[in-house]
Amino acid sequence: MKKTTILSLTTAAVILAAYVPNEPILADTPSSEVIKETKVGSIIQQNNIKYKVLTVEGNIGTVQVGNGVTPVEFEAGQDGKPFTIPTKITVGDKVFTVTEVASQAFSYYPDETGRIVYYPSSITIPSSIKKIQKKGFHGSKAKTIIFDKGSQLEKIEDRAFDFSELEEIELPASLEYIGTSAFSFSQKLKKLTFSSSSKLELISHEAFANLSNLEKLTLPKSVKTLGSNLFRLTTSLKHVDVEEGNESFASVDGVLFSKDKTQLIYYPSQKNDESYKTPKETKELASYSFNKNSYLKKLELNEGLEKIGTFAFADAIKLEEISLPNSLETIERLAFYGNLELKELILPDNVKNFGKHVMNGLPKLKSLTIGNNINSLPSFFLSGVLDSLKEIHIKNKSTEFSVKKDTFAIPETVKFYVTSEHIKDVLKSNLSTSNDIIVEKVDNIKQETDVAKPKKNSNQGVVGWVKDKGLWYYLNESGSMATGWVKDKGLWYYLNESGSMATGWFTVSGKWYYTYNSGDLLVNTTTPDGYRVNANGEWVG
Repeated sequence: MKKTTILSLTTAAVILAAYVPNEPILADTPSSEVIKETKVGSIIQQNNIKYKVLTVEGNIGTVQVGNGVTPVEFEAGQDGKPFTIPTKITVGDKVFTVTEVASQAFSYYPDETGRIVYYPSSITIPSSIKKIQKKGFHGSKAKTIIFDKGSQLEKIEDRAFDFSELEEIELPASLEYIGTSAFSFSQKLKKLTFSSSSKLELISHEAFANLSNLEKLTLPKSVKTLGSNLFRLTTSLKHVDVEEGNESFASVDGVLFSKDKTQLIYYPSQKNDESYKTPKETKELASYSFNKNSYLKKLELNEGLEKIGTFAFADAIKLEEISLPNSLETIERLAFYGNLELKELILPDNVKNFGKHVMNGLPKLKSLTIGNNINSLPSFFLSGVLDSLKEIHIKNKSTEFSVKKDTFAIPETVKFYVTSEHIKDVLKSNLSTSNDIIVEKVDNIKQETDVAKPKKNSNQGVVGWVKDKGLWYYLNESGSMATGWVKDKGLWYYLNESGSMATGWFTVSGKWYYTYNSGDLLVNTTTPDGYRVNANGEWVG
């Protein structure tokens, strides 16, 4: 019999001993010495690889590959070559089946002392493995993971392959669960596929977050549950598909939805359309739903949408225009963050709930309008880089309107346009800067809810305001489209020859007029760019 392997008493071994007291080690030989009692929790070693006993019944049992504390130490001869985890190991008269990959078993950490750490190019996982524990392949340098035919793998736990150098993987049909951040930060991952007969039911939070090379993904029809922020900060996806027959999720032109389309889960970052309109069924935009998109310029959100999730539009760097519906009630934290091209934002009347830093880092934003029924604004409502911001319109008339001391972190050059002296006083007592606050005549402030709900005449034709492709039109009782001046609820609007509502500066019969973005005419006041208009709305100087 060959001599048993003796581990040197390095600092690492001393530390390891603190975690695994009296760790028994078997010799690296076909006739390894057997510890006196092979019991659950015992650590054994064969071919320089440690295993931990999970179960023992008579002469058979199960083990995990790896001790659950430190990575397997590969020898120089195994570096850059394929490696196969054994299906079974024999210890004396006992046969153990390898059923799990232990936590940290195939993790890779560069040695801080400069010692070379060897690692195989690919790893084959035998059909006997049923579970890959947390961080089992954390930082793995293997480019490929192969599952043997007939794999029984059921569970991939949290962070199992995070920060790995994995390039491609085909997950076996037996897999039922993928844990939180299982593949996150695997920046070289280009291909991840599921078996057509997959049993996968649950994919946990951020499982595919922070990826930069994965371009497409098809979810199997068996999936019932998806965790939150599944593709957070992933920059490479062009489309996400769902296998036909899935009862919980759907894909529409590469955009991932709940089956009934009430939740838009993810709009791919590399989907190259410049405009998009959400389906009429959609009630919620999930967190990070449009994050990192590199193409979208114009977004129209459907009437009926109620909630915009955290970081929903974060770093959608080309987004210039977004239309928010009157049904919107909640905008969560940092929903608008890093939108480098967004120039104007109109918050509709019925938003009740805001997260902190709702709008942050919008360098080209020029105008913000805050709707009539928005009674309170939270801390850090508007902050970050706001170099182009010129005006904030607050349409609220209520004496209940309130802001915090730190609601607005804005340049001093920004002008506020408000409806009453009360709103002005609220702002003055809470602003840390000396911004101009201009009180406008209440009658001149148009409520967009008035025009968003056209009535019907006796013949069931639409009468009043209608919106088409982002433009407002007014239909008369006869059903014909109005042009020229129109008075509605005491306010004047101008409709050009094509019928669309004028905004900003325009001329009629040689005279200049100015309307808000909401279309109503300014009268007897000063325009946002500093010009005076008289009681008829005409520019006078």
